Amino acid sequence: MRKERSRSKVWAIGILFFLVKFTFNYYSFLVERRDQERSSTLSSSSVLPENSVIWLLLMSYLYVLVISFSAALLVEWVQKGKERILLEKQKTEAELSTLKHQINPHFLFNSLSFIYGKVIKQDKETADSVLMLANIMRYALGKNTGVDGTVNIMDELEHMKNVVEINQRRYNHELNICYEEQIDDQSIRIVPLVLITLVENAFKHGDLHASDHPLFIKVDSSMNEFSFVIRNRKGKGRKELSNGVGLRNITQQLSLTYGERCRFIVEDDDMDFSVSLNISFPV
Repeated sequence: MRKERSRSKVWAIGILFFLVKFTFNYYSFLVERRDQERSSTLSSSSVLPENSVIWLLLMSYLYVLVISFSAALLVEWVQKGKERILLEKQKTEAELSTLKHQINPHFLFNSLSFIYGKVIKQDKETADSVLMLANIMRYALGKNTGVDGTVNIMDELEHMKNVVEINQRRYNHELNICYEEQIDDQSIRIVPLVLITLVENAFKHGDLHASDHPLFIKVDSSMNEFSFVIRNRKGKGRKELSNGVGLRNITQQLSLTYGERCRFIVEDDDMDFSVSLNISFPV
């Protein structure tokens, strides 16, 4: 919509300049013609009729206007072609990178099933954790992804909760987590792994042991809007290395998928780290 408005403004400005220049030149022609008639420097036969001059100016300016806009459209078409080629290249590279980092899924899931079968009789909680991990990894491989590259919000939330539960079990359920959920529309589809990555980032870099500063997660969805907020107190002492690639990838994915319909805000201060995500869907 912004591009269409910008294009309309360009057309309006171009036509305005055309009218101003045409009026100015035609007025200059009338003044010059009047001066020539007064001074009788030119014979009447050498002066073009007024109607002919009007059509001559109109045709010449229209020609310039058409050529200018044609050149502008050509430049825009070439630019869009370059952007399309760049996006296709980035997509191909991303798919290739994903394939390179994917261990044979059958080997992976068969191994996890073997471990699950061995552990289930001795430690049910550990066995359930292995099963959760297998489901999360199967989900990460895109088994539930639609043709548009999105997943149902309930699938994303299910596996996000599994990530929370696995981390709770890692720390003997000593982590303080405040979770709020209000799902009025379960048909919403979003980019996969975004929420999971944000939650995982909180467990990786946050201090979740203080009862007065729990990990706060809030999820809301309505017929045409989805919002997600996560906030945590920063961990003290030695911190895990992070280059911010996860957040950059999320920002790029959201921008490519939703454009201006998405607001992704990161707040990072000395004590706390928070992220808010809001996506508007067409009615």
